[in-house]
Amino acid sequence: MHELAAVGELVDVVMGSIAEHQPCRVDAVRVRRGSTFSHEALVQAFAILAAGTPLDGARIEIEVVNRVVDCTCGRSPLITADDLLGHLWVCSVCGHVEEIDEHDDLELIDVTLSGLEAGDPLLTGRR
Repeated sequence: MHELAAVGELVDVVMGSIAEHQPCRVDAVRVRRGSTFSHEALVQAFAILAAGTPLDGARIEIEVVNRVVDCTCGRSPLITADDLLGHLWVCSVCGHVEEIDEHDDLELIDVTLSGLEAGDPLLTGRR
């Protein structure tokens, strides 16, 4: 599941960028994903990797950028995660194979923070 690795890097970037703002809580993380990323897997990976961090409970807001492949046969289909075999797309008309680098299809756009009050579990370490 490439989504898990990509979201792991995303969480690392967000955690590094909010370090100077501690203590804080992340309310929302806005990202842009290519159509080759599975929406459900992305949301699930974020929930798993954010658990126990200042991102725990944050909304992940996802914009989708459609990925189109210009095939050698002249077709230009929109591709989704369901159209891939691993990281390869195969044209159903001519059999042309195109390598798709989905890792570049996840981009951090914005992070929304809120401060923590005394006694908040993220501030004191209690859950």
